Amino acid sequence: MKMSTITSKYTTICTVGYSGSVSRDENRAAHGGVCHIQIRRAKGGKVLARKVNTNGRHQEIGDAFEPSDEQLAHWGALEKSAT
Repeated sequence: MKMSTITSKYTTICTVGYSGSVSRDENRAAHGGVCHIQIRRAKGGKVLARKVNTNGRHQEIGDAFEPSDEQLAHWGALEKSAT
């Protein structure tokens, strides 16, 4: 995803395998499936990311964090390889 196309709403940019809890409010029913990496642009222009574990109808949404340039590049490469 081009940095210029990031909007103020969370968008899934890639999906990876489940690797552990992503939230302090752990939802064990969401474990064992996949993890969606989502990003959005916050006020002031900074990029925020979050991880969302999902297993069927259950979700566990992680806290927002500022990803590094390396993380964004890695996730972008994963997104490209999936299409």
